[in-house]
Amino acid sequence: MTYMAIPNIGNYTIALATAVESLGIKAWASTATTPEALKLGIAAAPETVCLPLKAHLGHFIEADRAGVEYAFMVNSVGTCRLRYYRHMIEHILKDLGLKIKIFGLGFDGFKPPIVRHFDPGPITFLKPLFHTALKIKVIDKLEVAAWRTRAIEITHGDTTLLMNKLLVELSESKTMARTRAIRKKVAGCFAEIPVDKEKKPLKVGLVGEISFLRDKCLNKNIEYILGSQGIELRNFFLLGEELKNITRIVFLNQNKRKYLSKVADRYLQCTVGGHALDSVAHSIHCADEGYDGMIHLCPSGCMPEVSVRPILKRVSKDKDIPILEMSYDEHTCDVGISTRLEAFADVLMERRKKQPARPSRGEGN
Repeated sequence: MTYMAIPNIGNYTIALATAVESLGIKAWASTATTPEALKLGIAAAPETVCLPLKAHLGHFIEADRAGVEYAFMVNSVGTCRLRYYRHMIEHILKDLGLKIKIFGLGFDGFKPPIVRHFDPGPITFLKPLFHTALKIKVIDKLEVAAWRTRAIEITHGDTTLLMNKLLVELSESKTMARTRAIRKKVAGCFAEIPVDKEKKPLKVGLVGEISFLRDKCLNKNIEYILGSQGIELRNFFLLGEELKNITRIVFLNQNKRKYLSKVADRYLQCTVGGHALDSVAHSIHCADEGYDGMIHLCPSGCMPEVSVRPILKRVSKDKDIPILEMSYDEHTCDVGISTRLEAFADVLMERRKKQPARPSRGEGN
């Protein structure tokens, strides 16, 4: 059986595994980078590259050692160095004597290279792709429900247990009918969790580089830590929303990037690359929506995200919204992250006590 390694983008890896099956092969994946893979990547990569590259590299080294023949990773555009990283990883793997072949997800013709290589038949290809899209929608729904519920749950850990249970069911689902059934019961399942309905949790947005927004190993499980402190989160990377935007561009000529550019225009007039524009625009939007604070996640040395940090400071001052800057590298420790988050939560709570309620023009979710 032929296997393909999938990069870790959190729970969405479950859906991507179904997409790989559309090529007639099996997926080799985990929903978070393992500590062992990270050690391998750190040892093999140049010291100056960012942590996401080291995580990708270590994951692919582990995959090769397990006998996996293929892998894929996302390309990038603009000033983000991710656009070069696939080639760099290929050279490093070759120098290590490893043979795994890595595909990029970009287009250089009607079909992506990965599809041309495996050349699946239309039925084999399309049905799992539709199933993948459905699973992504379910994961989006699970994520949003968990962010809201964890902040007000009465018994610590209930939300996480339910989330993990439903994710296992989703990963084991082989039919669209079964996946639809899981989607229908999400709201009801979360409604059964005992919550403190009188509690008014702090509301915080997460922005920054996608690997850190989604990989629990890299971000030190930040969503769980904040939720356990009674903070309602909004992670601004939902894959379903990203795919919707692509669909709007292709079929309706509606580009979410134009909207984000308009929101951020006062502060950012040039293309920076990566998700830097998103970080600025969503921080402005959340301030207008009455969020208590923002957290910006960034790998040390990430060119786009580091470039907009002075801009985020201006947004924080102009909009009167605290923005916590979190930088990560291989030396970042769990205790340090947890301590900073606890201190930030204390600051936000003190601000809420001293200030009148922030004006809100919507839910923001």
